[in-house]
Order: sequence, then C-alpha cells, then structure tokens
Amino acid sequence: MSTKRNRILLIIGNILVIILLIIKILPSENIFDGIIRFAALYGFICLFIATILTLYLPKIYKIFGKTFIKIHHIYSILGLILVTIHPIAFAIEQLDITVFIPIFYPWIDFWKLAGRPALILIYLAIVAVILRKKISKIWRYLHSLNYIAILFAYIHGALIGTDFQDPFIFITFTIFSSLVILTLLYKRYLKIKMKKK
Repeated sequence: MSTKRNRILLIIGNILVIILLIIKILPSENIFDGIIRFAALYGFICLFIATILTLYLPKIYKIFGKTFIKIHHIYSILGLILVTIHPIAFAIEQLDITVFIPIFYPWIDFWKLAGRPALILIYLAIVAVILRKKISKIWRYLHSLNYIAILFAYIHGALIGTDFQDPFIFITFTIFSSLVILTLLYKRYLKIKMKKK
C-alpha cells in the first residue's frame, strides 16, 4: 500500500471521527457546550493516538513516509490545542477564571476536576521536550507526565463528563485509557529488559 494512500486513509479516518463526535454532541445546549464537549473528546483521542504511536517508532516512517516525531507531534499539538480550548470555552461560558485552578480538597472534588491538574501536567511535559537539551537526564521522566495527565482526564470525564454517560463513549474511552497505561507499563518493561542485556 502506497504512502500517499496511507496518508489519505489517515485523513479520512480523522474526518470520520470528527463527524461522529459532532453528531454525538448534537444537540448541545449552546455553542460553548458543543465546543467544550468536542474539544474534550477529540483532544483526548489525539493525545491517546500520540501516546500509542510511541510503540511503533520504526513502522511509522515505513507506513507514512515521515519520521515518527512529525506524526507524533501532529497529534500531540492538536491534542494540546483542543484540551486547552476545552477549559477556555468553559471559563467563558461560566464567566469564571478559577476553572483553571486545581482543587485538592475534598478528595472527590479533586478527581471530579482532575482535568485541571491534567492540563498542568501536559504543559509540564511539553516544557520538558522544549528544554530536553538542558535537562537531558530527566526530560523523559517529565515527558511521561502525559500518561498521568491522560489518566486524570479520563477520571474527570468519567465522573462528570456529559458524554461519558453514553455507554459507548464510556467503554471506548475506558479502553483508550487502559491502553495508555498498558503502553507505559510495556515501555518500562522493554527498558528494564534492555538494561539487563
């Protein structure tokens, strides 16, 4: 299968996902509600894809004709933009800037609003990449905060997300989150295995 055809399939796949999500979130209460819900769902999907792709470094170039980093960054950047739009739209709708501030007590509220610390962790992970040359010894550990952020985002959505009340969305995103955790564990396993050699 040609590289061009694979790129076309990738684009078509993304378009179909976007269309399905738009259909899912309609009718929304208002334009902000629609943006909030779409940005959360598709942003999560993009971050999920960016994370899962890390398992297939050699194959990415062979399939898409681009380096892994470029493909990974496309989804990472798009995911970052969308998960940032999500709270911004909510802040505008609620006229409340405090929606960005994490709440640590009571404990259940921390998890309900776990999207707040998740966004902070994502940005820390991005900063780690930017400064990787200056913090070469620890940047990978900081970048791994993305895994925790995705888990936090999932818990946030599962507890108070409008669309997570839909069984299909709940099951699908539960699978996504589980695969992210398994990816992290598998990568750690491979790293330990390589050290033993």
